[in-house]
Amino acid sequence: MLRCSLLLSLIALALPGFAHALDFQVDFRQSTYQVTAGDAFLDLLAEHQSGALIQDNVIESLENVSTSVHGGGVTSNYSILISTEFTVDVAGEYTFQVGTDWGRGGVAALIDTGSGTVLDERVLTGNLWWANNWNNPSVFTTTHDFEVGDQYTLAWVGFEDCCGGASTLRFSIDGSAYQNLTAGNVGPFLLTPEPGVATLLLLGLGGLAATRSRD
Repeated sequence: MLRCSLLLSLIALALPGFAHALDFQVDFRQSTYQVTAGDAFLDLLAEHQSGALIQDNVIESLENVSTSVHGGGVTSNYSILISTEFTVDVAGEYTFQVGTDWGRGGVAALIDTGSGTVLDERVLTGNLWWANNWNNPSVFTTTHDFEVGDQYTLAWVGFEDCCGGASTLRFSIDGSAYQNLTAGNVGPFLLTPEPGVATLLLLGLGGLAATRSRD
């Protein structure tokens, strides 16, 4: 409980004023981990953060995110963390999807930023390759009803063995047509703090998971 309180205090101190913009943190690290059926988001976040950093990025579009652009050209044995933190400015049912190439599996998670609680997560353990088909079972889908003022962190963690394919993310609100997840497309619906707050939250959560695993 003390560790959770400390984490939330650090997040509160880091939160600046909000602006109409959205940034995404994309973090590549060395990893040979294989996702298993017993894994949860916090386990996989800790596994990712335990690897040596390859390259981290703050970008404005999650379309064709690949190691060739954002990961130093590495094509095998790596993990990727994609995350963003925001405050809801327009209420509705939001759906986020990620099509990816993660040969060792991965996870999608929705986190309440204020409490650090993981509200929703989906873990897939197989060789994930969506083949540019949004109906493919390898696609992660996260749907949640958002209210104005709610603060959330979205995070995706994946593990790749070879070949270094690209990831693309898109979103829909209240059943509208899907749009690529870019700052320009989603920005009018959300408020977001300065870059780095989502990273602070996830580092804290990963640390808690690592501490828990040693207890």
